[in-house]
Amino acid sequence: MKIRSVKKNEYRQTEDFVYEVFKNTNYSDGITEKALVKEIREKHYYIPQLDLVVEEEGATIGHFILSKLPISNKHENKILLLSPVSVAITQQRQGVGKFMLGKGFTLAAKMGFKGIIVEGDPHYYHRFGFRTSTEFGIYASKKNLPPSEEYLMAMALCENGLENISGEIDYSIYEALGD
Repeated sequence: MKIRSVKKNEYRQTEDFVYEVFKNTNYSDGITEKALVKEIREKHYYIPQLDLVVEEEGATIGHFILSKLPISNKHENKILLLSPVSVAITQQRQGVGKFMLGKGFTLAAKMGFKGIIVEGDPHYYHRFGFRTSTEFGIYASKKNLPPSEEYLMAMALCENGLENISGEIDYSIYEALGD
């Protein structure tokens, strides 16, 4: 497996990859995730070095984006949003996610970011060190509550990385995520 940043001429291909992965889940049709990738790339929150693909034998088998995320309109240069995370259906449960997220988190820490926020399956993300965000004083906006509190998680990228960071996460910065 090889990980690298997505090139501009691959944007459409990676958006289609994300769509294909999510359209086969029981919780999405893939349209929201594809739109989110496109929208992140168009906003000032986008960090090209943290828009990453994993390849094996020249084929894309994984993709994810870490982008800047304001918390209560602050901290956008310290905190990242992890979303979406896509692993090819045929490659799931084979270590692709662990490989790519580990490499991405290490790169983000080297770039000086303090922490990461993710909304997803706690059973999956806890193994990477994520904990319920409310433990850090980080809450979901009432405009876009997760299915339950445990689904919004945070992780520090360095010692005490989230110590002085608290507030509300409001996804309305992205139209793709609705109100």
